[in-house]
Amino acid sequence: MRQGFFALLTADPLRGALRLVEARLLEEARGEALFLVPYPLRDLAEAWRLAYRDLGLRRGQVLYLRRREEAFDPEVAQRVAASSLVFLAAEGLPEFLDLIRGSLVLQALWEVHRKGGGVVALGEAAGLLGEAAFYSWEGEMRAALGLALLRGLALLPKVEERGRFLALSRLVADNPDLVGLGLLENTALRLLRGLGEVWVGGVTLVDAEGAEHTGRGVKGLRVDVLSAGERFPLPAL
Repeated sequence: MRQGFFALLTADPLRGALRLVEARLLEEARGEALFLVPYPLRDLAEAWRLAYRDLGLRRGQVLYLRRREEAFDPEVAQRVAASSLVFLAAEGLPEFLDLIRGSLVLQALWEVHRKGGGVVALGEAAGLLGEAAFYSWEGEMRAALGLALLRGLALLPKVEERGRFLALSRLVADNPDLVGLGLLENTALRLLRGLGEVWVGGVTLVDAEGAEHTGRGVKGLRVDVLSAGERFPLPAL
């Protein structure tokens, strides 16, 4: 049985920056995929579906959620669980977290992984999959409880933008049981059981194990900068 995986792609599919990675994922899924998005992204997801036809998509579905009740619908959850490749996207991350947290749809995403399929978060949605999810509020980065599909991780796309690396470092320093992963724009990262692999782009790993809090900050944070082709160990998924 094929091992299930999670993948994070921090690029808009319409721009084509990660076409080779997307084509590879579709080939592994035999040309079938489901796009799971909130209602406001339904038209954009349809555009992604059409764009992916050129990359080998033969059977693509768009499933959009308008209300939390729909995330608890057994038929909706079954559509997700029956998919071998799910692309997850969102805008308004706190709202989307409230939409599917603790739902049958979330359980269905676990089922996709358990059966050897892939769950792929696009763009800012990459930040949803860990135990902590970042979102912007009045110009500042804040953190909320994530979906915890990737336990022990805090994920932050576009870490190169002003203030984001600092926010990630502070969160990890205050929660040393978490490992922080900051993803540059146009990065593709695949996470298997116990192993992360950078396919394209760059990842900043922040680990507070052994760090020391001082009166003014934190000393001893471990920061690794990883590029395409590099692998690194992960907390148990």
